[in-house]
Amino acid sequence: MMDIDRIYGSRLFTKEKFLFYKRLPSTQDRAKELIKNSVGEAGYVIVADEQYRGRGRLRRVWSSRKGESLTFSFITEKIPLLSMRTALSVAETLEEECGLRAEIEWPNDIVVNSRKICGILIETERNLAIIGVGMNVNETVLPLESATSVRIETGIPASREAILSLFLSIFESNLTRENIMDCVREYLSFIDRYVEIQTENGVIRGEFINLGEDGEIIIRTESGSIASFLPGEAKRVHKLTAPLLAGTDR
Repeated sequence: MMDIDRIYGSRLFTKEKFLFYKRLPSTQDRAKELIKNSVGEAGYVIVADEQYRGRGRLRRVWSSRKGESLTFSFITEKIPLLSMRTALSVAETLEEECGLRAEIEWPNDIVVNSRKICGILIETERNLAIIGVGMNVNETVLPLESATSVRIETGIPASREAILSLFLSIFESNLTRENIMDCVREYLSFIDRYVEIQTENGVIRGEFINLGEDGEIIIRTESGSIASFLPGEAKRVHKLTAPLLAGTDR
Protein backbone atom coordinates (compact mmCIF):
# COMPACT_ATOMS: atom_id res chain seq x y z
CA MET A 1 0.00 0.00 0.00
CA MET A 2 1.23 3.47 -0.79
CA ASP A 3 2.38 5.59 2.13
CA ILE A 4 -0.04 8.52 2.17
CA ASP A 5 2.19 10.53 4.49
CA ARG A 6 4.93 10.55 1.84
CA ILE A 7 2.76 12.28 -0.74
CA TYR A 8 2.66 16.05 -0.69
CA GLY A 9 -0.12 18.15 -2.10
CA SER A 10 -0.09 21.44 -3.97
CA ARG A 11 -2.24 24.52 -4.36
CA LEU A 12 -4.69 22.70 -6.67
CA PHE A 13 -4.23 19.13 -5.48
CA THR A 14 -4.53 19.49 -1.71
CA LYS A 15 -4.12 16.39 0.44
CA GLU A 16 -7.72 16.76 1.62
CA LYS A 17 -8.81 15.85 -1.91
CA PHE A 18 -6.68 12.69 -2.15
CA LEU A 19 -8.64 9.42 -2.08
CA PHE A 20 -6.71 6.16 -1.72
CA TYR A 21 -8.03 2.67 -2.34
CA LYS A 22 -6.38 -0.70 -1.89
CA ARG A 23 -8.28 -2.09 -4.84
CA LEU A 24 -10.60 -0.59 -7.44
CA PRO A 25 -12.06 -1.72 -10.75
CA SER A 26 -11.22 1.67 -12.30
CA THR A 27 -10.03 4.99 -10.91
CA GLN A 28 -11.71 6.68 -13.89
CA ASP A 29 -15.10 5.22 -13.01
CA ARG A 30 -14.67 6.21 -9.38
CA ALA A 31 -13.91 9.78 -10.39
CA LYS A 32 -17.03 9.84 -12.58
CA GLU A 33 -19.13 8.61 -9.67
CA LEU A 34 -17.82 11.39 -7.45
CA ILE A 35 -18.72 14.03 -10.00
CA LYS A 36 -22.18 12.58 -10.60
CA ASN A 37 -22.77 12.62 -6.86
CA SER A 38 -21.65 16.27 -6.69
CA VAL A 39 -18.67 15.34 -4.53
CA GLY A 40 -15.83 15.38 -7.02
CA GLU A 41 -14.44 18.70 -8.19
CA ALA A 42 -11.25 20.04 -9.70
CA GLY A 43 -8.28 18.96 -7.60
CA TYR A 44 -9.53 15.52 -6.55
CA VAL A 45 -7.03 12.68 -6.98
CA ILE A 46 -8.11 9.03 -6.89
CA VAL A 47 -5.33 6.48 -6.42
CA ALA A 48 -5.61 2.69 -6.47
CA ASP A 49 -2.89 0.39 -5.20
CA GLU A 50 -4.40 -2.22 -7.50
CA GLN A 51 -6.72 -1.72 -10.47
CA TYR A 52 -8.30 -4.70 -12.21
CA ARG A 53 -10.68 -3.25 -14.80
CA GLY A 54 -8.92 -0.12 -15.98
CA ARG A 55 -9.02 1.02 -19.57
CA GLY A 56 -6.94 3.02 -21.94
CA ARG A 57 -7.67 4.84 -25.13
CA LEU A 58 -9.99 2.99 -27.57
CA ARG A 59 -11.19 0.81 -24.65
CA ARG A 60 -7.89 -1.06 -24.35
CA VAL A 61 -7.51 -2.88 -21.02
CA TRP A 62 -5.04 -1.46 -18.48
CA SER A 63 -4.62 -3.44 -15.27
CA SER A 64 -2.14 -2.69 -12.52
CA ARG A 65 -0.11 -4.83 -10.18
CA LYS A 66 -0.51 -4.39 -6.46
CA GLY A 67 2.37 -2.46 -4.98
CA GLU A 68 4.12 -2.05 -8.33
CA SER A 69 2.11 0.11 -10.73
CA LEU A 70 1.05 3.70 -10.25
CA THR A 71 -2.58 4.07 -11.31
CA PHE A 72 -4.54 7.21 -10.58
CA SER A 73 -7.11 9.61 -11.97
CA PHE A 74 -7.51 13.28 -11.20
CA ILE A 75 -10.15 15.87 -11.91
CA THR A 76 -9.41 19.21 -13.48
CA GLU A 77 -11.07 21.97 -15.44
CA LYS A 78 -11.39 21.48 -19.18
CA ILE A 79 -8.78 23.61 -20.91
CA PRO A 80 -7.08 23.32 -24.30
CA LEU A 81 -4.30 20.79 -24.90
CA LEU A 82 -4.90 18.75 -21.74
CA SER A 83 -3.54 15.61 -23.41
CA MET A 84 -0.33 17.37 -24.41
CA ARG A 85 0.06 19.02 -21.00
CA THR A 86 -0.38 15.67 -19.27
CA ALA A 87 2.02 13.80 -21.54
CA LEU A 88 4.66 16.50 -21.11
CA SER A 89 4.22 16.38 -17.32
CA VAL A 90 4.78 12.61 -17.28
CA ALA A 91 7.90 12.89 -19.44
CA GLU A 92 9.34 15.69 -17.30
CA THR A 93 8.56 13.76 -14.10
CA LEU A 94 10.33 10.63 -15.31
CA GLU A 95 13.34 12.70 -16.31
CA GLU A 96 13.58 14.69 -13.08
CA GLU A 97 12.66 11.98 -10.56
CA CYS A 98 14.00 8.84 -12.25
CA GLY A 99 16.68 10.10 -14.61
CA LEU A 100 14.92 8.57 -17.62
CA ARG A 101 14.71 10.16 -21.03
CA ALA A 102 11.07 9.55 -21.92
CA GLU A 103 9.41 10.35 -25.22
CA ILE A 104 5.82 11.19 -26.11
CA GLU A 105 4.38 8.74 -28.60
CA TRP A 106 1.52 10.78 -30.03
CA PRO A 107 -1.12 11.16 -28.85
CA ASN A 108 -1.15 9.64 -25.35
CA ASP A 109 1.60 7.10 -24.69
CA ILE A 110 4.93 7.65 -22.98
CA VAL A 111 7.84 5.43 -24.03
CA VAL A 112 11.37 4.84 -22.80
CA ASN A 113 13.79 3.19 -25.22
CA SER A 114 10.84 2.64 -27.59
CA ARG A 115 8.88 0.65 -25.00
CA LYS A 116 5.67 1.86 -23.36
CA ILE A 117 5.99 2.91 -19.75
CA CYS A 118 2.85 5.00 -19.29
CA GLY A 119 -0.57 5.54 -20.82
CA ILE A 120 -2.99 8.45 -20.51
CA LEU A 121 -6.76 8.55 -20.85
CA ILE A 122 -8.85 11.72 -20.81
CA GLU A 123 -12.63 11.66 -20.41
CA THR A 124 -15.21 14.27 -19.49
CA GLU A 125 -18.08 14.33 -17.03
CA ARG A 126 -20.35 17.35 -16.86
CA ASN A 127 -18.03 20.34 -17.21
CA LEU A 128 -14.92 18.65 -15.85
CA ALA A 129 -12.09 16.57 -17.29
CA ILE A 130 -10.98 13.28 -15.75
CA ILE A 131 -7.40 12.35 -16.55
CA GLY A 132 -6.30 8.78 -15.94
CA VAL A 133 -2.64 7.84 -15.74
CA GLY A 134 -1.26 4.31 -15.64
CA MET A 135 2.49 3.97 -15.15
CA ASN A 136 4.68 0.90 -14.82
CA VAL A 137 6.96 1.67 -11.89
CA ASN A 138 8.35 -1.29 -9.95
CA GLU A 139 7.45 -4.22 -12.19
CA THR A 140 10.36 -6.52 -12.94
CA VAL A 141 8.45 -8.68 -15.42
CA LEU A 142 5.79 -7.50 -17.86
CA PRO A 143 3.53 -9.55 -20.15
CA LEU A 144 4.45 -7.61 -23.30
CA GLU A 145 7.90 -7.12 -24.80
CA SER A 146 6.75 -3.71 -25.97
CA ALA A 147 6.34 -2.54 -22.35
CA THR A 148 8.84 -1.48 -19.73
CA SER A 149 8.93 -0.02 -16.21
CA VAL A 150 10.97 2.47 -14.24
CA ARG A 151 12.67 -0.36 -12.34
CA ILE A 152 13.49 -2.32 -15.49
CA GLU A 153 15.10 0.76 -17.02
CA THR A 154 17.01 1.94 -13.94
CA GLY A 155 17.67 -1.36 -12.18
CA ILE A 156 16.50 -0.01 -8.82
CA PRO A 157 13.12 0.38 -7.07
CA ALA A 158 11.38 3.73 -7.39
CA SER A 159 9.09 5.62 -5.03
CA ARG A 160 5.55 5.76 -6.41
CA GLU A 161 4.77 8.43 -3.83
CA ALA A 162 7.60 10.66 -5.05
CA ILE A 163 6.62 10.18 -8.70
CA LEU A 164 2.98 11.02 -8.03
CA SER A 165 3.84 14.08 -5.92
CA LEU A 166 6.22 15.49 -8.50
CA PHE A 167 3.85 14.78 -11.39
CA LEU A 168 1.00 16.71 -9.78
CA SER A 169 3.30 19.64 -9.07
CA ILE A 170 4.64 19.72 -12.63
CA PHE A 171 1.17 19.28 -14.13
CA GLU A 172 -0.15 22.21 -12.14
CA SER A 173 2.69 24.38 -13.46
CA ASN A 174 2.05 23.19 -17.03
CA LEU A 175 -1.58 24.27 -16.84
CA THR A 176 -0.49 27.87 -17.32
CA ARG A 177 2.67 27.28 -19.36
CA GLU A 178 2.47 29.46 -22.46
CA ASN A 179 4.99 27.71 -24.70
CA ILE A 180 3.55 24.26 -24.04
CA MET A 181 3.71 22.97 -27.64
CA ASP A 182 7.35 23.97 -28.03
CA CYS A 183 8.13 21.94 -24.93
CA VAL A 184 6.08 18.96 -26.14
CA ARG A 185 7.93 18.91 -29.47
CA GLU A 186 11.21 18.38 -27.61
CA TYR A 187 9.91 15.04 -26.33
CA LEU A 188 8.18 13.72 -29.46
CA SER A 189 8.99 10.15 -30.38
CA PHE A 190 7.94 9.97 -34.03
CA ILE A 191 9.15 13.31 -35.35
CA ASP A 192 10.85 12.91 -38.76
CA ARG A 193 9.85 9.24 -38.80
CA TYR A 194 7.58 7.37 -41.17
CA VAL A 195 4.23 6.54 -39.61
CA GLU A 196 0.99 4.79 -40.39
CA ILE A 197 -2.24 6.36 -39.17
CA GLN A 198 -5.49 4.43 -38.93
CA THR A 199 -8.56 6.65 -39.33
CA GLU A 200 -12.24 6.03 -39.86
CA ASN A 201 -11.64 6.51 -43.57
CA GLY A 202 -8.75 4.07 -43.87
CA VAL A 203 -4.99 3.96 -43.46
CA ILE A 204 -2.72 6.87 -44.31
CA ARG A 205 1.07 6.67 -44.41
CA GLY A 206 3.54 9.47 -44.39
CA GLU A 207 6.38 11.28 -42.67
CA PHE A 208 5.63 12.87 -39.30
CA ILE A 209 6.95 16.36 -39.90
CA ASN A 210 5.51 18.42 -37.06
CA LEU A 211 2.93 18.87 -34.34
CA GLY A 212 0.45 21.71 -34.74
CA GLU A 213 -0.51 24.30 -32.14
CA ASP A 214 -3.74 22.42 -31.40
CA GLY A 215 -1.87 19.16 -30.78
CA GLU A 216 -2.59 17.75 -34.22
CA ILE A 217 -0.13 15.47 -36.00
CA ILE A 218 1.08 16.85 -39.34
CA ILE A 219 2.41 14.43 -41.95
CA ARG A 220 3.67 14.50 -45.51
CA THR A 221 1.75 11.70 -47.21
CA GLU A 222 2.99 9.22 -49.78
CA SER A 223 1.62 11.47 -52.51
CA GLY A 224 3.56 14.44 -51.16
CA SER A 225 0.53 16.32 -49.81
CA ILE A 226 0.32 17.67 -46.26
CA ALA A 227 -2.35 16.24 -43.95
CA SER A 228 -3.14 16.76 -40.27
CA PHE A 229 -5.12 14.78 -37.70
CA LEU A 230 -6.33 15.63 -34.22
CA PRO A 231 -6.06 12.92 -31.54
CA GLY A 232 -9.76 12.08 -31.84
CA GLU A 233 -9.44 11.57 -35.59
CA ALA A 234 -6.70 8.98 -35.42
CA LYS A 235 -7.57 5.55 -34.04
CA ARG A 236 -3.99 4.36 -34.05
CA VAL A 237 -0.57 5.67 -34.98
CA HIS A 238 2.54 3.54 -35.21
CA LYS A 239 6.03 3.88 -36.58
CA LEU A 240 6.96 2.14 -39.81
CA THR A 241 10.19 0.18 -39.86
CA ALA A 242 10.91 0.99 -43.51
CA PRO A 243 10.81 4.18 -45.58
CA LEU A 244 7.87 4.99 -47.80
CA LEU A 245 7.53 3.72 -51.31
CA ALA A 246 10.25 4.71 -53.74
CA GLY A 247 9.51 7.99 -55.48
CA THR A 248 7.72 9.58 -52.53
CA ASP A 249 8.29 13.32 -52.42
CA ARG A 250 10.06 14.56 -49.35
